[in-house]
Amino acid sequence: MQTKRIHYAFAGLSFIVAFLTYAFTMQPSIPFWDCGEFAAASSTLSIPHPPGAPLWTLVGRIALLLPTFSDPVARYNLFSVLSSALSVMLLYLIIVRLIRMWRGQPTSAAHMITMYGGALVGALSYCFTDSFWFNALECEVYAFGSLFISLIPWLILVWYDHAD
Repeated sequence: MQTKRIHYAFAGLSFIVAFLTYAFTMQPSIPFWDCGEFAAASSTLSIPHPPGAPLWTLVGRIALLLPTFSDPVARYNLFSVLSSALSVMLLYLIIVRLIRMWRGQPTSAAHMITMYGGALVGALSYCFTDSFWFNALECEVYAFGSLFISLIPWLILVWYDHAD
């Protein structure tokens, strides 16, 4: 039971470190490229440039309605921050599951440090990569897409653990 608690603490730590890093470095308003177009399309529920990213536009509308910042685009940027932080946490969970499949359940403190610490280092290394960090700070569709890309392998591994 202690292993599960440590595992969830490390997962929470990966989320908190990523979220705070991205929240403190987030764009305060509209950046100088097509993020403003996505924000305008979300506020009016219209279509941005092709292919349009309709799900991102609808979710952006919900993000614009949340009472977090006075600037509506900062609210939209915060949703990218949240999506990216969740992606980092899911990456941590994926790495732990893969290590567990390869090495089995942790049997000692050194094995726990190797498994959970290694997964945390891997997830936070991805957190601080230049391209991922850049896309996490503004209301662009890449952070939301990364959330779905990390959600799919995690769901596959959960299914693998529980399949008959």
